[in-house]
Amino acid sequence: MYLIPTPNKITQSREVLKKRFVNPANTVSDKRILKAMDQLPIEEGGIPLYLTYDDTKEEGYRLSVSNEQINIEGDGINGAFYAIQTLRQIFANDEMYCVEIEDKPKNEFRILYHDVTRGRVPTVTSMKKLIDEIAYYKLNFLQLYMEHAYPYQEWHGMSSETNCLLPEEIRELDEYCKENFIEFVPSLATCGHMYDLLNVEQNRYLRELEQYEPKYTFWYERMIHHTINPTHPESLDFVKSLIDQYLVNFTSDYVNICGDEPFDLSRGPRKKRGEDIDGIYFDFMTQVIDYVKSKGKKVMMWADQVFLDNAERTKQLPEDIIMLCWGYAAVPPEERVSKLKDTKFKKLVCPSTSSFFRFVENAGVSEQNIQNIAKYGLKYSANGMMNTNWGDYGHPCSIELSMFGITVGAQLSWDFENVIDDSFKKGLNCLLYQNEKGYEFLLRANEIHEKIIFCHFVRYYSNLMHKYEIPWTKYPSEEELRLAITESKAFVEELSKEQWKKDEYRRELLVAIEGTAVMAELMAKHMGIRLERWTDTEDWLKKYREHWMKRNKESELFRIEELFRHMEEMPPQNKIFTYYGPEQDGSVDIVVLDGLEN
Repeated sequence: MYLIPTPNKITQSREVLKKRFVNPANTVSDKRILKAMDQLPIEEGGIPLYLTYDDTKEEGYRLSVSNEQINIEGDGINGAFYAIQTLRQIFANDEMYCVEIEDKPKNEFRILYHDVTRGRVPTVTSMKKLIDEIAYYKLNFLQLYMEHAYPYQEWHGMSSETNCLLPEEIRELDEYCKENFIEFVPSLATCGHMYDLLNVEQNRYLRELEQYEPKYTFWYERMIHHTINPTHPESLDFVKSLIDQYLVNFTSDYVNICGDEPFDLSRGPRKKRGEDIDGIYFDFMTQVIDYVKSKGKKVMMWADQVFLDNAERTKQLPEDIIMLCWGYAAVPPEERVSKLKDTKFKKLVCPSTSSFFRFVENAGVSEQNIQNIAKYGLKYSANGMMNTNWGDYGHPCSIELSMFGITVGAQLSWDFENVIDDSFKKGLNCLLYQNEKGYEFLLRANEIHEKIIFCHFVRYYSNLMHKYEIPWTKYPSEEELRLAITESKAFVEELSKEQWKKDEYRRELLVAIEGTAVMAELMAKHMGIRLERWTDTEDWLKKYREHWMKRNKESELFRIEELFRHMEEMPPQNKIFTYYGPEQDGSVDIVVLDGLEN
């Protein structure tokens, strides 16, 4: 049988479970447990189900399943809830056997961190569906990354119901999380990554780079700017106001103040003047920490390089901070965790679903990344995992096509020593995709999309507009573009003939891979490559919009639509861009060549 996450101890007999439904045999009063039990297949004449639990929040449980009766014993109410999820998964298997399970999470923190601020703002309905999913896999915390997608008074006139999560919506989600034994933790940018908030005219005076004018595409600018000016006398009050407005919607004891990547501090005049940039950062963030703690909250924040480079200053921070040690490469830097091993802080390892700036998550990278960072967590006694689902470059990837990485994170956050093997992937097909070829199709989609991912397309467009960006990857070759087009067509034709029990995963794969072909065909057009098109840009954009709006508000869909329409409507530019660099000083030489068609 397939169960995710894998239980600590499972003893499976050869006796087949003969009935696929249960009949509750004792009275349970807690509404949350009753709601969870309603998700079980209940029928008169089903296997008698007895459920008991101690009056605590302990998370361990014992589950005994036989043809005579099913017994759940929770160490606490949380454990009883998790036992019900395990029982639901047992009944989702094609083959069911009598089984004895003893289980308990090895980690205190099992968190999904979901970006709702840089492209896709989800609806409450879709967020509830996501909460249901992560509860099914026994995650116990949820954070939503917030920069500007909230109606802050400092963003007055810019926010609306279509591009923000409203206070009443967040409060509704907070309650729904509690119903599912999940703690909903506020997370907001308080130093770096405040691009939209600090780009409106009335707030620009608080920017570290007050006079900065954008040079690149919007999405790239948002990633690298803006940092608040830590020494401006009004900056702290500005951040306090954001905290006050946002925190009132949450009941959690924790707050993630982020504090990561204050890039602009080292790009402005401070560096030329030889100022103590790290000291300025520490002074400001210490004041933010103190303010949050004064409200009775516990602080989480990203363990950026500034902490690793300033051991003595880091030691002076309050000891109850939880440090978030992140790394998103297949083999992330171990020092982000190891350098904090002898500190007083609790620490969480933070991998990624590897779905940022893509239409399809990179399952190969996320699998390696999450496994490796789990090994660091085990080695350096981390207190848990926070698995991130970022939305760089407009959040082109749907939540369905991030679920592989989310589920891998659930498996390894329950127990760092759990494994990701063939049995786990068959379990995904059984429990997540509910199709025996679900994972296979995801891998094939990865291989196709890897030939031209969304950020390649954006950067090529950027260079056509003479907004040159430092590349992180090479552009696709003519051969790769042609392969992407032919393989996309074959993939779409084959998958269109399928029908899955959870068909939303199949449909999202179709849209993503057709979109890959659209990108390849448009890029080929502007590189001077002659080929016959099989896609229609407007037809695909209609599908993409339809899928987006099923789970999200309008938010920033228009930016993706404008990009594709501009690339479609422009006459062929006949340009190829080749890079040499980056050089040691960080510069990049850009060579613009004529395209392949003279």
